[in-house]
Amino acid sequence: MPLGIQRLNAKRSQPNDRIVFIKSLKGPDENIAQDFLERIAAQCLPIMREHHLSVMSLEEYEPNPEFVGRNFNAGEVIQLVLKARSGHWLPFHYVQMVMMHELAHCKQMNHSRAFWAVRNRYAEQMRDLWSRGFTGEGLWGRGALLSTGEFEKNTVAPGEPLPEHLCGGTYRSRERKRKPKRTLTYKEQKERRILKKFGANGVSLGGDAEIKQKLEKGKTVKSKPRVAGSARGRELRAAAALARFEQQKKEEVKEEEVGEGSETESGDDYEDDLTSGPDAFDIDGKKLLDIQGRGMVKVCEDENPDDQDAQDELRELQSYGIRKPAPPPPKLASDASRGRLAPMTTPKKPETNADKRPTKSEPDASISTNAPSVQSLSICPACTFANEPGSTTCAMCANTLESDGMLDSWACQSMTCKGTQYRNAGDCGVCGVCGERKQPSAQL
Repeated sequence: MPLGIQRLNAKRSQPNDRIVFIKSLKGPDENIAQDFLERIAAQCLPIMREHHLSVMSLEEYEPNPEFVGRNFNAGEVIQLVLKARSGHWLPFHYVQMVMMHELAHCKQMNHSRAFWAVRNRYAEQMRDLWSRGFTGEGLWGRGALLSTGEFEKNTVAPGEPLPEHLCGGTYRSRERKRKPKRTLTYKEQKERRILKKFGANGVSLGGDAEIKQKLEKGKTVKSKPRVAGSARGRELRAAAALARFEQQKKEEVKEEEVGEGSETESGDDYEDDLTSGPDAFDIDGKKLLDIQGRGMVKVCEDENPDDQDAQDELRELQSYGIRKPAPPPPKLASDASRGRLAPMTTPKKPETNADKRPTKSEPDASISTNAPSVQSLSICPACTFANEPGSTTCAMCANTLESDGMLDSWACQSMTCKGTQYRNAGDCGVCGVCGERKQPSAQL
């Protein structure tokens, strides 16, 4: 796992080993939102591995009129909005492309030309994953949970308001700088230099009895050498030089230790760098803080609406899954208007002598009349299972039998199901054959 974090004794399979934490908002839809975020994370795993991207925390943010996603400290936290203000879920592909936008901010914080090159490359790779039907690795591969249909079918309608901007900007922690020190006067500098060199209390040359005894190898000699060139004088000078050299080495080691300790201190020696920009505030007016309690600075503003790349991205997102209003159900006024549902009757032919054949017994005749005929059974065109008369869906494969009566039924357009006669019911968010999610263009 990236970022120096390793998960031990995990109780369940993680959707993406490049994302450490996945958090949804507390509420009645917490489990559905958690599944939404986990499927977003599982699908973008190959892109994050290829480009060496890591995210500490992927979080859900509350619905708002400002943005859909934002990035903090180049991937430390990515926040995504999963719902519109009306309470309906945003389309899955819509949110996934917003995730690609925020992952591109891990490489390029500003909405520059280099950023759009990175974002378009990520988006193209995601579209390739969609075409191959990739939804995740391992247990996060093809298949769907029952809760998946909740955010697949209950998406926003065309008239519902969406956030004004796609990206809410990028943020970084405010830098810290060392506090300026007071300038010393010439007198203070001189006193400091003398104090550092000779100590606090000065003594006359050769007047320190303890040092003199050490230089004399433990002997106590009160008199000073009268001749500087004598053997005793030379030995004292040599011993004093060696003592000074050893003392100088100890002082250098001590200064290095003090210097390293001062660099690691994060208290009074540092302060916030206010020249980097004003403090960033959330949409609710609260000051944004990082995990260390430091203020944050907004690096990049919202995307420029006049930018051609931003306009192309907006048009692409608008094409992803804004559900169309369902047509009103047909009114079944009489049996004449629903002639296809009325039982088929054929006129009786006059009986002839040839038709009058003796029967074996009356019980056999009664059994044959009560048994349903082959023509009255509903044969499924997909699996050829014989269903009960009047069945709307196949009891074996859930194929829609009465497609004319169920106007919201849809056919899957994936490579597996394309060209087949299998049709899903309108309330199904995923295909019953291949597990592919319902596309906006699938409803016919």
